Amino acid sequence: MFNKDVASNFIVGLCFIAAGLVMFFIPNRVFSLILNTSIILLLINGVYLLIRFLKHKKKSNLLFLILSILFALFLVDHETIPQWIIRVAFGLYCYISTLASLIQLVINYINDIPDKFYHFLMIVAYGILGFNLLFVDEFETDLLLRLFGIYFILLGSRYFNDANVGVNPLLKYEWKRKIRITLPTIVCAFIPDWTLTSINRYLSSGKPFALEKKDYGDDQILKVMVHVGPNGIQKVGHITFSYKGIVYSYGNYDEESFRLNQTIGDGVFFTVPFEYYIPNMMSAENNSIFEYGIQIKKEQEALIEQELEAFKNNSYRWYCKIEREYGYDRFNEYKENYPSRLHYKTGAKFYKFKSGRFKTYWALGDNCALFTDRILGKLGCDVLSMRGIISPGTYLEYLQGEYIKKNSPVVSLKIHSIEAKSIH
Repeated sequence: MFNKDVASNFIVGLCFIAAGLVMFFIPNRVFSLILNTSIILLLINGVYLLIRFLKHKKKSNLLFLILSILFALFLVDHETIPQWIIRVAFGLYCYISTLASLIQLVINYINDIPDKFYHFLMIVAYGILGFNLLFVDEFETDLLLRLFGIYFILLGSRYFNDANVGVNPLLKYEWKRKIRITLPTIVCAFIPDWTLTSINRYLSSGKPFALEKKDYGDDQILKVMVHVGPNGIQKVGHITFSYKGIVYSYGNYDEESFRLNQTIGDGVFFTVPFEYYIPNMMSAENNSIFEYGIQIKKEQEALIEQELEAFKNNSYRWYCKIEREYGYDRFNEYKENYPSRLHYKTGAKFYKFKSGRFKTYWALGDNCALFTDRILGKLGCDVLSMRGIISPGTYLEYLQGEYIKKNSPVVSLKIHSIEAKSIH
């Protein structure tokens, strides 16, 4: 969002490539580097806590000082700890990914959706790798680090390419649908909250906040909004899009269909006028919103409208509680139900899918980001990943990267936040 974003991409790309080269060519030294760095940081932290204890006499500082020193001494005699942590952490990640693909495979089978074989391959690949990491002592962890190295090199190269496109206004650039090397899913999950926290901290310092301006005339008819809420799962974010003044949002909105701790349910999307949606999300839902305007061509309008028509033909009107029970004069009885609350305040209309990919919502599979990607994919947007999981954070990182590029279709950014109200 700042003018230094292009330079940051160069620096981040360089760091990823350097880390990748180290992991690929000397993986056996990586664990020693992690171990020694951890010990040094723990000792430095111990000195810092000692100074704070002598200054403020707080017992908590003394306790954490002792723990910091003891853990540093523990690491000195247990050199295999970094390797064990990496094996266990990535092994558990593999099993979570296996479970996510398994659930999506079952959903696809029930709803008669293609891509069953792809998810089966993901289950086998992640399952085997996770088993080896957690239960096979003979498994060469160096091989895993070399794979990490290749990943970091590719990721760093992507950042370099993004920076090159961003700094060169004469370079011909257009979206092309392809696999994109993204940050790990678990990292992307925290990007919306981190970004908003960074902006609010910057604003609280009293410094002027400016966005790079792009002169493209009137508001764009296609907008993508990444929402960030204040608590719990809302911090992971939600993504919606608006086309010609109508917002489309897909999610798990029918609480009667909730399963697996609300991560699975009937796929529901709603439509609502853009002019009502943003103010309501800020005032009633306490959400902050990153709104990106996307420039599209006439032929792309036809593709988007064709997809929206397909959504309409494959759905039926679903009525929320306040509609079904005619409770408009008893709003307090329904205000804890999000669909009823939204319908009452904005007139939003809800629809359920009859069949196909979005008939069932799955947070780690067919989710709000994939719903939005169905539209942006028509424009050539390349947020596809090998895993198939796209989070709102993945899209936020992508859209922000596109916004700082001179010739990108992402031509405007507005930040609607409770603290900043609205930044253009």
